[in-house]
Amino acid sequence: MNELDLLLTLIGDGLVYLANGLLLLLYLLAEQLPALLSLGAGALISLHFDRPLQRRAAFRPGRGERTGSGRGPADPVTGGTGPQTAQILSGIVLVLWLGAQTGMAAPVPWIGAAMWLGGAAVLLVMPDHQRFNQLWFVKTGLAVYALLVIASRIYLAYTAQLTGQQWAALIGSADSAAAIVGQTRGSVTTIILWALWLVAPLGYFSLLVQQLFVNPLGLISPLAGAQDVLKRIRERGQPWG
Repeated sequence: MNELDLLLTLIGDGLVYLANGLLLLLYLLAEQLPALLSLGAGALISLHFDRPLQRRAAFRPGRGERTGSGRGPADPVTGGTGPQTAQILSGIVLVLWLGAQTGMAAPVPWIGAAMWLGGAAVLLVMPDHQRFNQLWFVKTGLAVYALLVIASRIYLAYTAQLTGQQWAALIGSADSAAAIVGQTRGSVTTIILWALWLVAPLGYFSLLVQQLFVNPLGLISPLAGAQDVLKRIRERGQPWG
């Protein structure tokens, strides 16, 4: 084998190893894609929605500052840092969900990711003055779903470790245990799957849409906040010229 053939062989082997490494990376990313999507939606909620609302809640105008003068209202977003309660709650819910979905088979991780993305999408199109209650609802719904996943995993792991004698002690006799243990496991597992795959997600999304349309949108500026509406009213009342 001459030097050219050796170089071509090394290049070919290198390309094969590179392609295999890229495929392995893609497989790993695809496996962790629901968690990455949930993490991205949680970061968006924490940075884009929690922080401004938290600053508005903690804002206190300084001495001599006025919010209704001709200079325009003071901007509460830039006023002080204050506590980070909203972001801490978002972090707790996100960590709770990431821990709950770790190791779970599809479609539970994908359902959770869809719930995170759906909540963030609704917050994006919602007016500013409605986001406070909606943020609380989104976090509560996600936390409840994460707790349901954790509770189901604990139950299934516990019942899988029970022996026939332990089931007999719970039910009353070995014959009764042998007759109904399979039916009991199957029925409860079916209920859990229905709750995690259908009932809880549909309830979350239906209430999410209901919260979005509970108040009518403005016909002139649908995404206008309360400050924008007040500013427009003041400008409309000023004389011309």
